[in-house]
Amino acid sequence: MARLARTATITDLDAESDDGTGTVIATPIIRWLESQEAAGNPVDYFNQTVVVQAPSGTSEADVLVMLQALLDRHAMLRARVEEDAAGRWTLTVPEPGTVTAADCLHTIDVLTDDAVIQAGVRLNPAAGQMVSALWVKSTGRLVAIVHHLAIDGVSWRILLEDLNLAWAQHRAGQPVTLPQPGTSFQRWATLLAEHAHDPKVVAQTDTWRQIAATPAALSPASPETDTLNTAGNLAVNLDVETTQMLLGEVPAAFHTGINDILLIAFGLALAEFLGTGAERICIDVEGHGRDEELGADVDLSRTVGWFTAKYPVAMQAAGLTWSQVVSGDPALGAAIKTAKEQLRTLPDGLSYGMLRYLNDNVDLDAADPPIAFNYLGRQGAATADGSGDVWQICWDGLATVSPGVKPPIPLTHTLALNAGTVDTDTGPALCAIWTWAPSVLNHAQVSRLSQLWFDALTGICTHVRGGGGGLTPSDIVAGLSQEQIDELQRQYADS
Repeated sequence: MARLARTATITDLDAESDDGTGTVIATPIIRWLESQEAAGNPVDYFNQTVVVQAPSGTSEADVLVMLQALLDRHAMLRARVEEDAAGRWTLTVPEPGTVTAADCLHTIDVLTDDAVIQAGVRLNPAAGQMVSALWVKSTGRLVAIVHHLAIDGVSWRILLEDLNLAWAQHRAGQPVTLPQPGTSFQRWATLLAEHAHDPKVVAQTDTWRQIAATPAALSPASPETDTLNTAGNLAVNLDVETTQMLLGEVPAAFHTGINDILLIAFGLALAEFLGTGAERICIDVEGHGRDEELGADVDLSRTVGWFTAKYPVAMQAAGLTWSQVVSGDPALGAAIKTAKEQLRTLPDGLSYGMLRYLNDNVDLDAADPPIAFNYLGRQGAATADGSGDVWQICWDGLATVSPGVKPPIPLTHTLALNAGTVDTDTGPALCAIWTWAPSVLNHAQVSRLSQLWFDALTGICTHVRGGGGGLTPSDIVAGLSQEQIDELQRQYADS
């Protein structure tokens, strides 16, 4: 609610117009999707789907007002994919009002597999159809299907805020006027294209090439048999107590973020699962990609679009035994610090995509790692019951719809871990969603790996409860080694 109150005070920009209309340069992640199409993979169905519980008494007419407000305010929801003279993708965003909510919304009585499938089929980026929605009258729920070209995880939170701002105005009988976004996706895309040729960015090429050359730890997925609708899926929640530590005490103890802790634990679990010992394991990491330091006065806090940054990371376990990991042994702390420093020496993940896809003078064409990791952050309440006068995302809203609604798009990874923190009635819980290629892995194997990851996270929490943690060389400017830092901390602790 504090965020809603803050955004409600934003006024239209007095500076140069940055409404996001016109030509939009393809960003690295969009170029990646273009490469998937060039490889023969269907991409029109590549979407994100979210179910939103509407306030009690909401009508179809109300939904149309809400949806039109979102379409008019957020430029990328109106984007259209075209080809330039060289046959490469470019995007065009028309003026507000050119895409109508009535063309995007279909009303149904009951949510069914077929209804979801047909709604997904209606997506057509080449025709500017980025949004396809279902209004389910019997439950008062809105199924919003948005092509991935126009949306990411952060964007859904922005849209939910705007839904509630629009709803408050609409219920009060006022015209709906949503706050202006800050930096448009169009300007952001231009900044990326410019930075792709910055000498400091180009200098990172060799480092990325070495990382990308790490041998694959798993066999690649088979595009003929391993698709979204044949993939294995597993969703598991970590207990609330451990999750709470991972959100606060553990990152604070090691002076890092939760993303690093989750990724380091994933690397430890993979090393145990694969039996790779101290060999490097390359992981395809996804980040939110909203690096506002890229340009002056960049504000992406209210910008809807696909900002994801995708880049390889080579993780190396420090020769720990698994008993040392699960028991929170002091050696685990040293291993975490070493891994943290490995991550700190990496170039900014955003630069990998810029170099690979936006700089024709750079040769970075290694295959993506077959293992993927993505932490989506805190996702809010797990369910919504329609109480109150607010719109709420139902994170379990499609649980009753079968996997058959998923299109036969080939899997891009043999194994993918998408994690997020969901607020439950008893507190926050880390939810791990595993997807795998059945030609390479089976349910029992992934269940074991999932448990190994949770065990590693629990072991890290045990280590911190015992006083573990501490600074690493990247945390200070004195140029001290890890051994010197540890010795100083011991002396300070004993004094």
